[in-house]
Amino acid sequence: MGPAHSSFFKNGGDIVNPNRERRLKLFRTLEEAIGKAGYDCLDITLTHEGGRSILRVVIDSLGGIGVEDCEKVSRILNGMQDEIEPFFRSRYYLEVSSPGLERPLKKIEDYRRFQGKMARIQLRESLNGQKNFKGRIQSVEGDSISFLTNEGQPIVFPFEAIRKANLVYEDNA
Repeated sequence: MGPAHSSFFKNGGDIVNPNRERRLKLFRTLEEAIGKAGYDCLDITLTHEGGRSILRVVIDSLGGIGVEDCEKVSRILNGMQDEIEPFFRSRYYLEVSSPGLERPLKKIEDYRRFQGKMARIQLRESLNGQKNFKGRIQSVEGDSISFLTNEGQPIVFPFEAIRKANLVYEDNA
């Protein structure tokens, strides 16, 4: 009996998943096209929901995102069928959207951009017995984020310690 087939192979000592590498190449290609159109690509997801295949893309720009911006990026991505279609066995749906009012914070630049704003942060490991914090982003220095909790407790943690985070909508009416 021969060796079992695997979709993973060694590349210079590292184990490489060819499907993951293809997906990353697609994401880079889409991000580049979105960037050339003047937008930031915040997230790309290939998923299946309710029996439907979905390519979900979240875009942003300094001036915000409107319906026209989503339509423009959708047209650009529809023109890239040769790159996208191999990832789906059949018809797929393309969703292009803005990050919304409670947008995710994924890059350290997001914390710089939204200094002074309210956020919800979940850490990978407990800090003083707590993983979840809600409060205001105070500042960013290097890779450290200063945060003031709603309870008035100042905390500082490295960007790498964050599992996930998002802005919190503030009704300033």
